[in-house]
Parts: sequence; structure tokens; C-alpha cells
Amino acid sequence: MKCENTLDGARIATHCLYPSFETVYVYVVKMGDDYRVHDGGGAYRSAWAHGRDHLLVSRLIDVEAKRFQLHHTDDSLISRDVSIEWLAPAILSVANASSRVAIAAAAKASAVVEEALVEKIDRILSSTVASERIARNFAIRGKSGGDRHFDFAVRGVDGYDLLINGVSAHHASISAKFVSFSDTENEQSQKFAVYERELAADDTALLQQVATVVPLRSLQAGTRRVMQNA
Repeated sequence: MKCENTLDGARIATHCLYPSFETVYVYVVKMGDDYRVHDGGGAYRSAWAHGRDHLLVSRLIDVEAKRFQLHHTDDSLISRDVSIEWLAPAILSVANASSRVAIAAAAKASAVVEEALVEKIDRILSSTVASERIARNFAIRGKSGGDRHFDFAVRGVDGYDLLINGVSAHHASISAKFVSFSDTENEQSQKFAVYERELAADDTALLQQVATVVPLRSLQAGTRRVMQNA
């Protein structure tokens, strides 16, 4: 582990990552014969960047502090009174807890955004296609043998012509939707990954390998085109 002296203590780069793929840093401070290990507020900063909900972030820190037997003080995760023999496990505990807080916050923020997006997609589809042709929370058995879920499936004459998933800019959303689309690539249905807020260029390129990436404003026209050509 690489170590660098800072005003917050000896900063150590760990193998853990935040949702943005930034390295989780842990700080070690000598306290008499023992050590104090903390994350320098890294979990809070990363979680706040994704969720911007102080109460939620604080609650998530409490959960992980309890799980890893740490303290939650001043928005930091802390392991106190650590002996030299337990220093390495303490560093790993703080790093893992810090990463888990930020990942959970990102997942919750993504879920809220996607829930609102799915409602908008539903309204557009309902005004474009007869309601009896729209299946919601649709599941298909993937090549891997697991069920892959789609927010919507639009039925045509001989099956489902269109599978739709709403996708947000969060990494968890991109990853989950990519898996659903790629694991069902043998399906003859058209696949739409629908977004409202602009996606990063690399995320768009990834999704384009397995689906048509469609802005919400173009969903109605795209759906009509698929149904006419089916």
C-alpha cells in the first residue's frame, strides 16, 4: 500500500473504489501506543455527490459503521485505539465501509431517478400504443439462465417487438441495464435504452453495443417506427 504524509495523517491508497471509480484513501494517525484510522470523510463526499441527501448519507454511514464496528464522527468513519497488530484489518475495514456507503447512496439515488423516468416512459407509451399491448416489469430468461428484467415490453403480432429499459447516468444503472440487454441479445425484439439526463460518452458507447440509446423526447417517434416496421 502506498503511503503519503498529510495533515490528516498518513494517507494510504487502498484497492477499494467509490462508484465513480476513484480510489478510497484511508488515513492513519499515531495516538500514543495505538493508532486511529479514518476515511477523511471520503464516504460522505462521494455519497453526497451522488445522492445530495445529508440524512440518507448519514444513515448509510451509521449502517456501515455498525457492520464494521467503527465509529461515525463528523461525517467520517473511524476505527479507534487500534494496536499495531490490528492496523492492517482496521485499514481494510474503514476502506470497505467507506466504499459501501458511497455505492449504496449511488444505488438509491439511481433508483429514485429511474422511478421518475419510468413513469414518464409509461405516459408516453400509453399515449402511443394500445394499453393491452404494453407489459410492465417484464422478465425474459437470458442466455446465462437468469431472468433479465425490462421496464416495458411492447407486443406486436408475433411476440414482443420492443423491449425498453429506462437508464440513468449512475454507474450502477448503466451496468445493470447493459447486462439485461446483452444477456438477451438473441431475442428478435428491438431494444431501447431510454434516458432523460445526458449520459457520459463512454456509457452511451457501451450501451450502443447492445441496444438503441434513445432520448426520452424521441421515444414516441422511435416506438411508432418500430411498430410500423415490425
